[in-house]
Amino acid sequence: GFTLPTGVGYKLDNIVLRLVNYNTSIDTALIQIYADAAKTSTSPLGATLQSVLFNNPASASNAVNNFTFTPTTNFTFAADTRYWLLVDVANSATATTVYDLASSNPSITPTGIATFSSYQIGDDSTGYANLSDVFPNALPSFQVNATATAVPFDFSPQFGIAVLGAGWLLRKKFKKPN
Repeated sequence: GFTLPTGVGYKLDNIVLRLVNYNTSIDTALIQIYADAAKTSTSPLGATLQSVLFNNPASASNAVNNFTFTPTTNFTFAADTRYWLLVDVANSATATTVYDLASSNPSITPTGIATFSSYQIGDDSTGYANLSDVFPNALPSFQVNATATAVPFDFSPQFGIAVLGAGWLLRKKFKKPN
């Protein structure tokens, strides 16, 4: 989980996951993003699934490697919102683990513009637990790459209309009759 600061949103460029046993001849990664504008969630259970799909990178090896997942369409993280990145490592047909998130050695603490919340492990049916409590020395490595969205100048059409109306009234008041 991570929370974006107030200000601007960020367009998702890609997500880099460190995976082991990820072989696309049998594995299909499922990555989901959940949002919580109220910032009260402690896991994906308290957040709303976002509509974003990813292109899965190909792999013919079970070795530990970094894999880059790109969104199939534009997705923007809203400012001042908590997000959860859910990576499903179970094969939906057999419910067995087929690949797993891998950690870096030494572990890398997530950094960047967002404030890291926590790692969670579990599922929607049994709930989630803090992964740091379960595996304190094996926290998975990941990176969310995003670009700040442009902030256009603040424009209010009501103000422009009011100025034009006031100008018209002043012109009418000071215009001399012929």
